[in-house]
Amino acid sequence: MYRIKPLKQGEIMAPMGVLQILGDMSTLIVAPIYVWLIEGENRKIIVDAGIEEPVDGFVHGFPVSGGGEEGLRKALESENMKPEDIDTLILTHLHFDHVATTNLFHNARVYVQKKEWESAFNPPMHYRATYDANLFQCLEGMDLCLVDGDACVADGIELILLPGHTKGLQGVAVQTEGGKYLIAGDHFYSFLNLNPPKEPVKIEDLQGNKIEIQPSPIPFLPPGLHVDLSEWFDSCFKALSVTSRKNILPGHEPSLVGKQFP
Repeated sequence: MYRIKPLKQGEIMAPMGVLQILGDMSTLIVAPIYVWLIEGENRKIIVDAGIEEPVDGFVHGFPVSGGGEEGLRKALESENMKPEDIDTLILTHLHFDHVATTNLFHNARVYVQKKEWESAFNPPMHYRATYDANLFQCLEGMDLCLVDGDACVADGIELILLPGHTKGLQGVAVQTEGGKYLIAGDHFYSFLNLNPPKEPVKIEDLQGNKIEIQPSPIPFLPPGLHVDLSEWFDSCFKALSVTSRKNILPGHEPSLVGKQFP
């Protein structure tokens, strides 16, 4: 059995319109950048590789703190590990805030969806700024495995294709003593996307800022960035076929900092 720990590698600030479709672009929210440690069965697996260190406080136009190699090493050192100890690196997708330290995982086999790999080198027009080939082209010289759809990485570790946010986003299903969990990547940024409120609520970001959210009549609330909204909704229901809502872990959820699953 495995355990899952989201390790904060950096912090990013973005408009609410990124977190939720048609959200307020003048209200800003601070969210964590995670690398996810999966440990057990003599395996050391990392999901996603974080964001670059900011230049003058920004990465790709977003205010960022932490990040880079220093942020990654600090996150792993909290678990008495270093990048060379990792045997498997799974990239949920290839956006700039998920791939910045891939070159440090010299001893890892790296898993990327084939659709994501192809799309990242020729992204849709509105997504060109979210991909940076300089950050992931190094994978060609590493132990790269391009996966076509759902796949088993090891006993108890499955890749689940969840297109919509990107063409080849994948989640990672992990069997634990507390049941099966799904690391959802950016298919769900936060629990807001997974469980839209049915009455007005206030959510709290990483810095404790409270933001009022209006109710939504639909079962899932899309993020502001996607390539195919119909596929995104289909993937939501696919995620629920893998595990229950309570065991789905969104990609940038502030409340997961310092937690362990189960």
